[in-house]
Amino acid sequence: MSRTVRNASLREALQHHYRTVVWDWNGTLLNDVDVSIAATNMLLREHGLPLLKKKRYQEVFDFPVKDYYARIGFDFSKYPFEIPAKQFMANYKALSVQAHLNEEAVSTLNCIRNMGCQQLMLSAMEDTLLKKMIADYGIDPYLDNVFGIADDFANTKVYLGKRMVLQLNIDPRYTLMVGDTLHDAEVATACGFDCVLFSGGHFLRKRLESSGRKVIDSLGELVKG
Repeated sequence: MSRTVRNASLREALQHHYRTVVWDWNGTLLNDVDVSIAATNMLLREHGLPLLKKKRYQEVFDFPVKDYYARIGFDFSKYPFEIPAKQFMANYKALSVQAHLNEEAVSTLNCIRNMGCQQLMLSAMEDTLLKKMIADYGIDPYLDNVFGIADDFANTKVYLGKRMVLQLNIDPRYTLMVGDTLHDAEVATACGFDCVLFSGGHFLRKRLESSGRKVIDSLGELVKG
């Protein structure tokens, strides 16, 4: 846990220290956990594999997702990873209309904007779909830039984070990343950001706590005194 996050309230740190907030999308601003589980279970059912309940999903979901797929039963000696990955994305896109923004997402984005912080999106979702979803949910006015990956395979976003830092000339010392997975903590470490993890997404709280990063249970905790 960084000294800044540890020694001041998050609101104070956002007002007086941080200049940039880097948001994750899936599970953090967007509540798509149930949609992801439903899309995964459609895929598992089609391949004759055991279905996932929510707690089990939050225990095993991880990045890179190829390893997670292997963990839930896919045998890539029989077919390439890209086949179920594309099937999952087709299922997800069909079900994604059922997803919704997490509670306090818009009010938190608005509050942080009013504090004067730049807000960016860094996601392992394919870039075109990511930007469409952000526009559909009406939060694009709060975001100064959006970075998604080039394919549907959700391997890693470390390289994307580093590219973002260089492209936008971000000072990592004054940057806070907010995400819902251990991969977000890994990205923050690789890029030199501080990090806060949200327990309402794709990982169980106890997994997030293992990172040593501050864990919040609601997005509003970022801006409350």
